[in-house]
Amino acid sequence: VSLGQRVRSGWPTGALEGPVFANVHYVNEEYEEALKNYTQAISLEDRPEYRSCRAACALKLGRFQETLDDASEALKKEPKCSQALYWKGIALFYLADFVHAKAAMEESQLAAKESLKGSRSVWIRKCDAELSGSSLPLVGVTAELSKASKPVGYAPAAMPAAPAPAAVPAAPAPAATPAPEQPAEKPAEVIDTHTPLSISGRKPVKREWYQNATHVFITLFAKGVSEEALKVDLQEKEIAVSFPLPGSTDEEYQLNLDLADDIVPSGSKVEVSKVKVEVVLEKKTPHAKWRDLERKEQILETPPDQPEYPTSNKSKRNWSQIDREIEEELKNEKPDGDQALNKLFQQIYERADEDTRRAMNKSFQTSGGTVLSTNWGEVASNDYEGKDRPTPPDGQEWRDWRKK
Repeated sequence: VSLGQRVRSGWPTGALEGPVFANVHYVNEEYEEALKNYTQAISLEDRPEYRSCRAACALKLGRFQETLDDASEALKKEPKCSQALYWKGIALFYLADFVHAKAAMEESQLAAKESLKGSRSVWIRKCDAELSGSSLPLVGVTAELSKASKPVGYAPAAMPAAPAPAAVPAAPAPAATPAPEQPAEKPAEVIDTHTPLSISGRKPVKREWYQNATHVFITLFAKGVSEEALKVDLQEKEIAVSFPLPGSTDEEYQLNLDLADDIVPSGSKVEVSKVKVEVVLEKKTPHAKWRDLERKEQILETPPDQPEYPTSNKSKRNWSQIDREIEEELKNEKPDGDQALNKLFQQIYERADEDTRRAMNKSFQTSGGTVLSTNWGEVASNDYEGKDRPTPPDGQEWRDWRKK
C-alpha cells in the first residue's frame, strides 16, 4: 500500500512521516536528523520499535545513557524485544556495567533469530573478558562507526552499531515489524594499526582506538607491563608512551603520535591492567569527531599544467591564487553599452534549458541576426529565411549570399 493510499485511508500523516524520514536519514548517516524524526514518531505514538530505533541513533552519536533510557522504555512495553535488549546491553557495556550488560545480551540471545545469535555471543564474550581481565580485544560499537549495511527495503539493516528502523505501519491498529537484522560486521572506527616486529621477531603489540563524545581511547594489548617502568608524556598536540616489552630487558615498545586534534593533558591518563595498557585522552573540543588518530601532513602539489619557475627571490608568491583573484576581478567588472547587452544574452543562454538554447540559436542564425527569441514553441515552426523573414533594418536589404 502506497503512502498516499495510507493517508487517504485516514491514518495520521505525522505518524507516517516520522519513521519514513527517520529511516532515510539513518541510511544517509544523518543520525541527528534521524533521531529528531524518531522523536516525532514517538510523540505521536509511543511504540517499542520507535524507541528501539531511537536508541540505536543515540548509540551512533555516543549518547550511551540516552540509548539505555530508550531501550529500557521499549522493554517496558515489550519485555522480550530482542533488539531493545541488544541496545541496552551495548549501552551498559560502554557505561562499564559489564554484569548487567551480559545479562541483557543473554536475554537478547534467547529471543533473537538463529542467524543473529552469533553477534550476541560475541558481546557476551566481551563482557566475560572485561569481568575476568582477559585479553579479548574490544571491537564493538563506538560512538563513531563506519557505514552500516545497506537497507532491506526502505529500513536499514541491524548491526552491532546500527538499528533496525521501524517499518511504517500499514494500518492504524497493527504494530509494524522491524526490518530483518543482518549478521554483525566489524566497524572500521576501531582501528588496528600495524606495528613492526621487534628485533627478536616476536609478535608486535596490537593497537586499537575508539572514541566517544568526550574522550579518545587507545588500547595497547600487552600483558604484564610494569606500571613502574611505564614512561608517559601527554602534550596538547602529541603523546609519547614507552615501556619495556614483557620478558625482555633490551626491547622497548614506543608509541609516538602527532594527534589529529588537541587534547586536555590534565584530563588524560594511562591505565595499566594485567592484559593491556589503555591511554585515555580527553578531547579539548567535546563532540568533535576525529577522522583519524594521527595528524596527516598536507602536501601541496603543483598541478601538472602549472609550471614552476626558478627564482632567487626569497618571498614565495602563489601565482595560482593571483590568477584566481584577477579572474574574480574581471568577473565582477560591470560592462556597459553593447558589452552589457551581450553579457546579458550570454547569461540567459548559460542558464537556459535545451529548448530555449535551440530557439535562440535558430532564430538568431536563420534571421541574419535580426531576431533573438527564447520561445521554441514559436521558433520551431517559423521559417525566417522564407515566409517569416523579418523586415531588414534601415539601410539594409536581404540578399542571397550565393548570388553575387
